[in-house]
Amino acid sequence: MSKITGFWKRTLRPAVLNALRYRTGVPVPRATVSAEAYAGDAGGRANRGRRIVTMSLSPSEPIPARTVSGALEHVEHTLTRIAHGGARADYLGQLQGAHASRAEEFVMVVDGGRVAHDSGAVITPDDRVLLGATGVVEQTDLPTNPLHLKYLPRATPVEGCLAVVTCSMPYNYYHWLMEALPRLAIYEQAALSIDRYYAPLNTRFQRETLDLLGIDRNRIERATRNRHVVAEQLAASSWDSPVARFKTDFLHRRLTSHLDGSKPPSLRIFVSRRNRGKRVLVNDNEIFAALTPLGFRRFDLETMAVADQIALFHKAECVVGPHGAGLTNIVFCRAGAKVLEINNPYRATSIFYAMAHYRKLDYHLHVADPVHDSFFHFDATKGFGDSNMRVRPAAFAALVRDFLEGKSMPSMPSMPNAIASRTAA
Repeated sequence: MSKITGFWKRTLRPAVLNALRYRTGVPVPRATVSAEAYAGDAGGRANRGRRIVTMSLSPSEPIPARTVSGALEHVEHTLTRIAHGGARADYLGQLQGAHASRAEEFVMVVDGGRVAHDSGAVITPDDRVLLGATGVVEQTDLPTNPLHLKYLPRATPVEGCLAVVTCSMPYNYYHWLMEALPRLAIYEQAALSIDRYYAPLNTRFQRETLDLLGIDRNRIERATRNRHVVAEQLAASSWDSPVARFKTDFLHRRLTSHLDGSKPPSLRIFVSRRNRGKRVLVNDNEIFAALTPLGFRRFDLETMAVADQIALFHKAECVVGPHGAGLTNIVFCRAGAKVLEINNPYRATSIFYAMAHYRKLDYHLHVADPVHDSFFHFDATKGFGDSNMRVRPAAFAALVRDFLEGKSMPSMPSMPNAIASRTAA
């Protein structure tokens, strides 16, 4: 985001909207309530026009540590820069990838519930933000966060049951697929009768995935940054649970069922971010040249229709690419496919490893050399940052060849012992 764009979104835009809505808008709610507390509230209109359906779609499932190779000296150096022991432990835990998480999903149905903004700010009739089901809270660092304003536009009424299908960052392909769309699986599990859907249609992938899932455009109430509706019945599910098996199963089942799975996957994919402007492999051409003799083809996924991306990954024998939204497509790979993710040492996250685990894919992480150019940042308090990357072509091609041949890949214990001692300090 440029400085001019940031100034408009965070300063000028809120001032303009507050001025325009001063006489006709409604105050932004400041109070919050959890879905469970709201459903069981014994005061006032207790349990009238509200109900909650809970379900356990994410049972606890331990995930083992992943294999890791590459520039581990940068991992050690990054650990020395992280200010707090807890943040260091979180960083190393994400890098290793071993975890077991469990979340309980729910659907809250509210007569006269409201929803605003393309992120889906869910508001109860008594003017409280519904925690767990809302896409944003006041603390959410979103430049267009509607809860940072003084006024919302007056709500437009919608008849019937309106289901919220969005999340805090619906404009990002990963968040859309792994947070917004799985809400449909929760509504299906709850056996709700839904008349309309509150969903954004701004991006090509939003429109295409909703079409592929059979959601009629005529049944969509378009979610925009300036939208605010009040529903006869509002259905809002939980959405921000971590990567879970029910999500990967839902997406794979619903979006690949039409594809031919009779032939074994044979395509070798190199995912490029050369046109993305951030977290790019600065020697992308050299890496691709080194992988070409192994039968890899390079793809710029942002130019492709979603249906074509789904079909592409469904044919994949092996996927190699940098950490980024495009790797979300590994959810469409068939069991047994190989995935080699490239990431920088500052962005320790195991989301794609978890996806690969649930889809029964053979996964490996390669840590690239960070490139401190125009795209670089690191927060020593949180232990999280980002940068562009460089991979050593010859050594990387040899690693990929071993991976394809099924040879044993390097594991976390090969990292310097100093890392563990500094983490424990």
